[in-house]
Amino acid sequence: MLFAIDIGHNCPPDTGAVSGKYKEDELAKKVGESVIALLKNRGHKAVSVTPRNASSVNSSLRQRASKANSIGADYFISIHFNSFSKQTAHGTELYVYNYRSRAKNLARLVLNNIVSLGFRNRGIKYNSFAVLAQTSMPAMLIECCFISSDIDMRIFDAQAMAIAIVNGLIGEDKKEENISGVLKVLETTYTKPSTEQSEDLAAEYLYKITPGEYRGKLVAEEEGHYAVEFLQQIGDRKVHYIFSKHCEFIDD
Repeated sequence: MLFAIDIGHNCPPDTGAVSGKYKEDELAKKVGESVIALLKNRGHKAVSVTPRNASSVNSSLRQRASKANSIGADYFISIHFNSFSKQTAHGTELYVYNYRSRAKNLARLVLNNIVSLGFRNRGIKYNSFAVLAQTSMPAMLIECCFISSDIDMRIFDAQAMAIAIVNGLIGEDKKEENISGVLKVLETTYTKPSTEQSEDLAAEYLYKITPGEYRGKLVAEEEGHYAVEFLQQIGDRKVHYIFSKHCEFIDD
């Protein structure tokens, strides 16, 4: 299957939102490049359709849709981040062209996977965005979360977001069955939504875990942390990060 991956903005004068230290361009690029790599690693074709230069925002948008159409992509996936003037807005929402869109069901799977990371579900919405209206294949635009929201940015992790998107698009990687096993927790610690320090996260995002053995699947290893999907759900997240010095993962 061939996916056209539109890494939102990243083509001056088509630039993304900025909120404090967060830039939409930078986060969309991190997630988008990881999505492309994951899709390729799992046997699919994935091509970035983000243009290198454009004379205007409209030109940038036209080029993205035109490239997706020209390569005969099966699906068009546009990756963005939201921003709002007030921090009360937070969560994930996806857009398709209209209620008849062939991408609607797939978009719901992607949304559900992202929401399982702990983000608020803002639903599937309809809009005639140029990249949705001008593409000839099923297309969706993903607003991963709000860069203007402390709630969202405490949860956000680029690799976990990319994994959630890819699992929504093509299902969970069957190869992950080969890395199921037991997480042996050596001392009382916390599971987290990302690799950030516990003291930098609000208490509601932390789950205490006591010494013992917990079955699950190793999703990733990042920055001195294990990302684990536990067999027995802990809290309302699907994937939890745990400092590797407090535990060890033993493969079956």
